[in-house]
Amino acid sequence: MTDTPATDLPLLPRRRFNVGSILGTLGPLVALIVIIIVTAILERYLTGGSRFLTIENQLNILRQYSFVGIVALGMTFVIISGGIDLSVGSIVAFAGGLGIWTMNTALTASTIMKAHGRAIEREMDSPYSPFRLWLAQTFSDRGLAESESTAVWIAVVTVLLAGMLAGLINGLLIAKGKLAPFIATLGGFAAYRSLALAMADGGEYRSSSSKLFPILGTKGIEVPWIELGPNRVMTLPWSVIIFFGLAIVLSIVLNRTRYGRYVYAVGNNERAARYSAIAVDRIKIITYTLIGATCGLSAMLLSSRMNSVASSTTGQQYELDAIAAVVIGGTRMTGGAGSIWGTVIGVLILGEIGNMLNFLQVSPYLQGLVKGVIIIAAVLVQRVGRKTA
Repeated sequence: MTDTPATDLPLLPRRRFNVGSILGTLGPLVALIVIIIVTAILERYLTGGSRFLTIENQLNILRQYSFVGIVALGMTFVIISGGIDLSVGSIVAFAGGLGIWTMNTALTASTIMKAHGRAIEREMDSPYSPFRLWLAQTFSDRGLAESESTAVWIAVVTVLLAGMLAGLINGLLIAKGKLAPFIATLGGFAAYRSLALAMADGGEYRSSSSKLFPILGTKGIEVPWIELGPNRVMTLPWSVIIFFGLAIVLSIVLNRTRYGRYVYAVGNNERAARYSAIAVDRIKIITYTLIGATCGLSAMLLSSRMNSVASSTTGQQYELDAIAAVVIGGTRMTGGAGSIWGTVIGVLILGEIGNMLNFLQVSPYLQGLVKGVIIIAAVLVQRVGRKTA
C-alpha cells in the first residue's frame, strides 16, 4: 500500500461565505469596536471622565496585556492542534525566576566563592547549594562573571531555554506518553509553580541588575510626531513591539508553511492526519515547544519590567487569560480552525474590558467572573456560527 503524499491532500476545509463564516471572521472585530464605544460612553456619563480613549490610556492597555498576549499567540497553535496548555502561568514564573537567579549568580560569582571559602575555613556549612557553587565557579572560569551586560545575556538565554524545555517536556508527555493535554499540562501547572516556589523559598527573585536588565521591560521606541503633553512624546514599549512583531511572524508560519497546515490538519482530524503520513507526534512536540518559547519570551519581558519575579503570583491566571483571548478571537476549542490575528483582537478585547471594569470601579475580585462569562459566550457564538455555516 502506498501512502498518499501529505502535501497533495486538501488539509484545510473549503471556505464558504455565509452568515456563520462572516460571524466567525468579523465577530471579534465588531465586538472590539462595540466595547470601545460602549466603554467611552459609560465613562463619559457615569464618571464624567474622558481618559479612556486617550493615546496614553490605550498604550497602557497594550503594555499591560502584551505579556499575556505573547503567550496567547503560542496558545493559538496549541488549541488549533486540538490541545490545551494549563501550565503557561507556572512556566512564566519558573522561567523568569530561573533567569534572574542565574543572572544574579553570574553577577556575584566572586562573592559566592569567597563566602564559600570562608565557610570552609570556619568548618561551617556553605550558605550556597552545590549547584550554585558549580555555576559560580563555571562563570568565573570562563570569564563570564561580574560583567552586567554578559549576565543580562545569560539571563535572556536562560529564560528562553527554560520556557522551551518546559514546553518540550509537555509535548513529549502528550505525544509520546499519550497523556491527555489537560492532564499533562495540569501536572505542569503544579510542578513548575512548585519549582519556582522552592527555588525562592516562597519569596521573590530580585534582580541585582538595576540598569541594563530593566531596559527591556520599561523602555521602547520614541515616536516623536505623537506628543502626549508638554515635552513628552509617545514611547512604544518593547513588549508591544515584540507582541505585534511576533504576531506577524507566527501568522506567516501558521498560514504560509507546511508546519502551519499540518497544525490545522492535526486539530481537524488527528486520525486522518496520521493516515495522510503527517508526523502527528512531531507536530505536537513542536507546537508545545513553541508555546514554551512564547512563555519564556513573556517571562523575560515581564521579569525585566518588574526587575523581579514573585514566585507565588507572577503569571497567575495567564492560562485563563490566554485561553480566553484565543477563544474570543474565534479559534475553535475543538481544534482545526482559528487565526493569529483573531487572537490579537481577543487580547485587545480582554484589555479593553479590564480597563472598562477599572474605570467603572468594579471589584477586581469580580473580573474573573466577567472573563468566565465572556469565554462561555464566545463558545456559544462559535457553536451558533458552526450550525449556520
